[in-house]
Amino acid sequence: MANILTDIPGKPGRFWGDHTTFVGPNKPPAWLLRLAGTRWAYNLTGMTAGLRMFARRRHCQGVVTDGGASGMLFAWLQSLFPWGRKPHVLIDCLWYEPPSRWGRWFKALRLRLAARTAHRFVVWASHEVEDYARAFGLRREQLQYIPFHHTLRDYQFEVRDDGYLFAGGNYDRDYRTLIEAVRDLDIPVWIATQRRQLLAGLSWPDHVRVEGTTPAGFRQAMAGAKLVVVPMQKGLLHSGGQQTCLNAMFLGKPTIAIGHRWATDFITDGEDGLIVDYEDHKSLRNAIHWILDHPEAARRMGERARARAAWFTTERCMRAVYDLVLDAAGTGRPSSPTARPYFRPESIPDACTSSNVR
Repeated sequence: MANILTDIPGKPGRFWGDHTTFVGPNKPPAWLLRLAGTRWAYNLTGMTAGLRMFARRRHCQGVVTDGGASGMLFAWLQSLFPWGRKPHVLIDCLWYEPPSRWGRWFKALRLRLAARTAHRFVVWASHEVEDYARAFGLRREQLQYIPFHHTLRDYQFEVRDDGYLFAGGNYDRDYRTLIEAVRDLDIPVWIATQRRQLLAGLSWPDHVRVEGTTPAGFRQAMAGAKLVVVPMQKGLLHSGGQQTCLNAMFLGKPTIAIGHRWATDFITDGEDGLIVDYEDHKSLRNAIHWILDHPEAARRMGERARARAAWFTTERCMRAVYDLVLDAAGTGRPSSPTARPYFRPESIPDACTSSNVR
C-alpha cells in the first residue's frame, strides 16, 4: 500500500491509520489559543503542519491535508517549488463566501492559486461541486464529492427512548425555526449547543432546554432521544450537518433534516427520514407531529435509517480519499476526466432502500 502523509489523524488498526503517516500538529496548544485566539491559533498550527509535510514530501506517494491553512500553504509551496511535486488531495473544504466583494475576490484568488497544484478538493455535500466552482472560479473537475460518514464506532452509549426531541451543534444551526416549530408542542426539547449566540434575541418556552454538553454527553443525549432534528441555516455556501444527521440515523432515531439541498445526500424523504424546507417552521411542526402520532411507522423509519447509515462508514469514506491519491500517483484506477461521486445511490445495498423493510 502507498504511504500518504496527512494531517488528518486516524486510529491504529483502522484502514486510514494503518496506511498513512500522520504529521502534526492538528490542534493548537492551550497557550497558543490564549495568546492568539481560536482562529489564528488554528491557522498557525495548520501552517506548521503544512511546512512539515512539505519538508517530508519526497518520502511519500501523496499528501492529504484539510482544506484550511495546512492545505493552502502546502499547495502554494508546491507551486513555488515544483520539483518533487506530489499528488495533493484536500478534504474538509468547509468554505464560506466572505461578505465583502474584496474578501470574496481575495479568497477566490487564494483558492485558485492552490488549485494550480491540488489534485482534488473533496467536499461533503454534492451541491458544493457546482457552488464552489461558481463562487470561486474553480474547475469543476477538481471538486470531488465524497459522502461523509457516521462517527459512532468504538464509543460507549445506551440507545433508549427517554421521550424528548434532541437537536444540537455549534455551527450553522437555525434554532429559531426549531423553537417556533415546537413552541406549542407537548414534548420536551433539548438543544445542545455551547454557542448561545445562535439563540441571541430568542425566547423559548419552559419545555425547551438549552444546555451544552461534552462530546460523550452529546452522543448519549442523541442516543436517548425519541427523535432528532438537524436544523440548518439557509443561504450558506457550505452545508454542514452531515455528521449529526448520519449519527442520528445510525442510532435508529427518526430524523428530520432542514434543507433539501444537503439532506437528500443521505435521506430519502418519507423512507428513512423526513426533510423540510429551510425556515419552514410549520412544515417542521407537522413533521414532528407525524412522528409523535405514528410511533410504529416512525420506528420502522428509524430501522431503515439505521440500515442506510450503516453503509456510510469511516473506512469507506477514507478509502475513497486514499484512492484519489493513488489515481493521481498512477498506482490505482485511472482518474476520471470529470468529478464523480464515489458512492452512487444505486450502489447502496438493497437493505437500505428496498420497500420490503418499511
